[in-house]
Amino acid sequence: MIRILHTADLHLGATFPSLGEKGAERQRDFLATFERLVALAIERRVHLFLVAGDLFDVPEPEGALIARVQGAIRRLRDKGTAPVLLPGTHDHTVAAGSVYRRELFEGAILLDRPTVEEPVRLQAGETTVFLYGFAYRSFASRDALAGMMRREGDGVHIGLLHGSRQGSPEWEYRKKDLPFTLAQLKEWALDYVALGHYHAFEVLEEDGRIWACYPGSPEGKRFGENGDRHAAIVSVEPGRAQVEKVRVNGRTLQEATIDLSGCEDASSAAEAIVALSDPNRLLRLTLTGIVEAPLDLKALRERCRDGFFHLEFDDRTRLFDSDFARRIEDEETVRGLFVRKARALMAEAPPERRDVLEEAFREVLVRFHAFGGGER
Repeated sequence: MIRILHTADLHLGATFPSLGEKGAERQRDFLATFERLVALAIERRVHLFLVAGDLFDVPEPEGALIARVQGAIRRLRDKGTAPVLLPGTHDHTVAAGSVYRRELFEGAILLDRPTVEEPVRLQAGETTVFLYGFAYRSFASRDALAGMMRREGDGVHIGLLHGSRQGSPEWEYRKKDLPFTLAQLKEWALDYVALGHYHAFEVLEEDGRIWACYPGSPEGKRFGENGDRHAAIVSVEPGRAQVEKVRVNGRTLQEATIDLSGCEDASSAAEAIVALSDPNRLLRLTLTGIVEAPLDLKALRERCRDGFFHLEFDDRTRLFDSDFARRIEDEETVRGLFVRKARALMAEAPPERRDVLEEAFREVLVRFHAFGGGER
């Protein structure tokens, strides 16, 4: 039996323009998580450290980042762990300046050929390991999946594949993706297939055994990759694999909804939001409910942001039906006239347009509120 740390989709060097001044720090988070994975591999004394594609976010990452990865690979080799790298869709080998064409990752096994002619053979303790994997290029890898079929040889046979499983909840096939089916994967008769490309953890299990696993992204790259993120520690022997799901992320993305009904002003709204604070949380918060005062989202975020690594709002509150709107509707002011006109528009609008009108209504009343409101 051998032990593996299986990861994928680390996207080192990714940029985060939507995070503003926190973007560079978030880049460092991703590198810290990679180095935490290396430390975990050393601590757990795994035989192989498998990266099933997209170690880097671009095919030509910065030199300083490459040097950090090269140093981590040396640490793994010095501790007796064999690093295995498979190019993905982001760090592909198609570009002339691809990192895998111009840099050496000394001590790592790089599966960068467009097809599998023969598996790579190595020793892991007393066990012979056969590695199957290829760097997908649409023009050169047409029948490459056939090359993943198990060859003769006693030992453990492991595949690496960066591709899209048909039938997955994340299925969305594009030309640059590599589609495969679970039936195909089973036909290969490998002892375990280390998958990459989809960012959610998923174990592919059928007929009483585990065939493969997507470990998902170890650090959430965008909203939707919420909650804990993982790597897989896999024990493999001929015909059998066991997968342990290990949490590895440093920060957490989360999407939540908060009902601000009953909040009479910005202070009470801020108090409700700050109750959710966590300095390691990136939070996208949907605001709902009927509010009794226009919400200046920029000012509200400034009041709450120190409690979070990142905070953003999706404002779905309703001001149109509030006591505040009814109160000012009869004013002989520009503000009152606006509310009356807006009510007339809303009464005539089809249902699919009402959310847009509500958003515009909120925005205009925020501006009135900011500049003193009821001018005649």
